[in-house]
Amino acid sequence: MKAVVFAAGLGKRLRPLTSFRPKHLLPLVDKPVLIRVLEALLNNGIVNVGMTVAYMDESIKRVVEQERLPMNITYIPQKVLLGTAHALYVCKDFLEGEDSFLTIYGDITITEDVVGRLLSSFSKGSCDGVMLAVKVKDASSFGMLKEKDGILECVIEKPEGKAAEAYVNAGAYILPSESVNYFSKIKPSARGEYELTDILNLLVEDGYKIHVLKVSDSLWFDIGRAWDLLDANAAFLEYLSSKHNYSPRNGKFLRPGAYVETENGAKLFGPCFLGENVKLGKGSSVLPYTVVLDGALVGDGVMLGNSLILENVTIGDGSVIFYSVVGEGALLGAGCTTRYRAVGQETVKAMASGKLVDTGRREFGAVISPYSRVPAGTVLEPGEVYWQEG
Repeated sequence: MKAVVFAAGLGKRLRPLTSFRPKHLLPLVDKPVLIRVLEALLNNGIVNVGMTVAYMDESIKRVVEQERLPMNITYIPQKVLLGTAHALYVCKDFLEGEDSFLTIYGDITITEDVVGRLLSSFSKGSCDGVMLAVKVKDASSFGMLKEKDGILECVIEKPEGKAAEAYVNAGAYILPSESVNYFSKIKPSARGEYELTDILNLLVEDGYKIHVLKVSDSLWFDIGRAWDLLDANAAFLEYLSSKHNYSPRNGKFLRPGAYVETENGAKLFGPCFLGENVKLGKGSSVLPYTVVLDGALVGDGVMLGNSLILENVTIGDGSVIFYSVVGEGALLGAGCTTRYRAVGQETVKAMASGKLVDTGRREFGAVISPYSRVPAGTVLEPGEVYWQEG
């Protein structure tokens, strides 16, 4: 079976973290999200992949090719970003001759076990397709599903207002070949995009049986905003720790409960991950659920916790960084602090794509843009985005 992976999006809600890289190349512990998607396919025997690309396509090609995965990957330009249905349509030549195919978004987290369940469900032969579903507390940002006895009735794309807890479209499907031809039958949605969920609805109307495969959301994340990225990294530190044979290709990986003290008194508490050439200052601490990528320079007495520190970041002496994401190449002066709790019982609000959004989290620090320079002693408030172009 062939697969198509959508990797053309701009990642607007993740800016400034996507100013210099596509969202699909943001890290999930020691590997980009996109690479983990490809590995999940490969480990289930899927080696023929078509990948839509647009924004920073050369970066995606370079990273994928550096992995040297034993896969045949065809890059498919999506010259105009007109939505997920359009992304599928531009893959029509690649999919010609296939009876069915797997489709997956390149910015979701998915494990090989879940891909295996998709394939197994479809192979039983009782349905024309399968779609992955997870339960979320607020379905307003997703495609909300209506199903009966495990068969899809319809998808309501991004329902208006705050929606109740519901199963939603999780961005992975096995679809019949006829799906591609349905593109000509749909119109742009209210947000001006051609939605793959509209194709699903038409398939259902025409009698196709699409099985809804419900899975736990504990390892599923739609990497759409900075706090999703933090949550996904924390969850995958746990997940990789549970795989007893897991060892990163490079860097240091500590499982939960592990403790290491270096010669200069720096302390590491698992689960955490440190990339190559990370230098920790005297008496610094890397607390659980922290990922520090290659080339980071951490000063004396620094405390890092529940955070994601991208490549080649410098953090000045005495800084305290919690529940935060620091973009690559950023330089933080001595004594910088990220506050991470809102006043009272409020959840933290943060800016995403020009709008103030409720993160739904009691604890969320700051997002610091790549290559920014944060003056010594700066105190960043909960949910603050420190945006300074390189």
